[in-house]
Amino acid sequence: MKQVRYIFFVLCLFTSGMVSAQQSLSLTQCRQMALENNKQIAIAGRDKERADLITEAARTNYLPRLSAEGSALFSRSDTKMNLQIGDLPPMDFDLDINRIYMADLSIEQPLYTGGKITSGYKISQIGSDIAELNEALTEDEVLLETDNAYWTCVQAGELQRSTLQYKETVEEFYRVVKNACDAGMKSQNDLMKVQVQLNRADLQLHRAENGVRLSRMNLCNIIGLDLQSEISLSETFTESHIGINPDANIFSRPESSLLDKQVELKQYEKQYVRSDFLPQIGIMGSYGYIHGAKFNGEQIFGNKPSFSAMVSIKVPLFSWGEGTKRVKAVEREIQMAQLQRDDVGEKMKLELQQAINSYNEALLEVRLTQKAQGQSEENLRVSRDNYDVGMETISDYLEAQTIWRNAQAEHIMAKTKLEIRKTEYLKASGNL
Repeated sequence: MKQVRYIFFVLCLFTSGMVSAQQSLSLTQCRQMALENNKQIAIAGRDKERADLITEAARTNYLPRLSAEGSALFSRSDTKMNLQIGDLPPMDFDLDINRIYMADLSIEQPLYTGGKITSGYKISQIGSDIAELNEALTEDEVLLETDNAYWTCVQAGELQRSTLQYKETVEEFYRVVKNACDAGMKSQNDLMKVQVQLNRADLQLHRAENGVRLSRMNLCNIIGLDLQSEISLSETFTESHIGINPDANIFSRPESSLLDKQVELKQYEKQYVRSDFLPQIGIMGSYGYIHGAKFNGEQIFGNKPSFSAMVSIKVPLFSWGEGTKRVKAVEREIQMAQLQRDDVGEKMKLELQQAINSYNEALLEVRLTQKAQGQSEENLRVSRDNYDVGMETISDYLEAQTIWRNAQAEHIMAKTKLEIRKTEYLKASGNL
């Protein structure tokens, strides 16, 4: 008795250890883990950071540019001349540039650039918006992939349990027929028919176990866990359904906003190109010091620093029509972007309608397969009663078992399809 208690205690510890070793995950947890570990999302995040840095860099073009410059000249040349101009007395000319030191501090500020700075800054902002939308689009795709993998894993587990139940039913019937065969009440041929059915059930169970293993590995891969991780799913199929919004549209989808941003980007590119052929106005101030150049022993520039200011105006006059042609080329790109937006927009509307139809069809399929499952269970019960009283053959009862098994599997797969179609509808309507 003590040994039995000890064995029971050890088995309890072992079982509890196995359960605690498994990580129970909900759909929400899997989604979060997938978003945190997906490499494409990480790439999209880095791209958003890159675009933000470019925007910050473009903003600095509005600000003055300060620069410092220094130089030194060392030379052995020394210019000495004696000049005789008319009746004037001779004049010595001594220019010493052997050692010259120069330092300059300058500041530049653009006043008008034809809109180049503003359009360049707007282009960088739109680039940042596009990177953010690409990140959101990638997240939607990852969520759809995660939901698909999660519910496929749930389906595999349900099919495994259903197949095990089916096998147990066939095994129980096999024992009944074998006892009858041993008693001489059934033929060996009848027993072989049940054996064939049992073999099929074994094969189906083996396939179901493989399905559970592979679907779990696929889910682990998506959410960033080791492929051999022991996980269990805390959610299963529910009877809750979402309401289809008859006014659903595509405008909240990242793809729709991306298309609008592409058109806006081309419009600012047009302004950027046009600015190359408009006047450019800027100012510059310089504060410098030159030391070392001497004329007849005296400093040419003195020993004091000097300040200078300059206004620069550049007006393009003639470029053989280059500006007009380049602007028209960008206008064609704007038209192309608008046409692409309209084309893809129509396809997304079609995709939304297809998602609505698919969800409604999946919902109807769940109801029909649920009804068929109930009918198959009743048919199996009646068939067994008829077999027990000798009113039905073994083949008929085995066929009733097969119909019952298939009805269960079809109902499970219909429920899986409904969950996936739900996510596809939410993604197509921009509500994922």
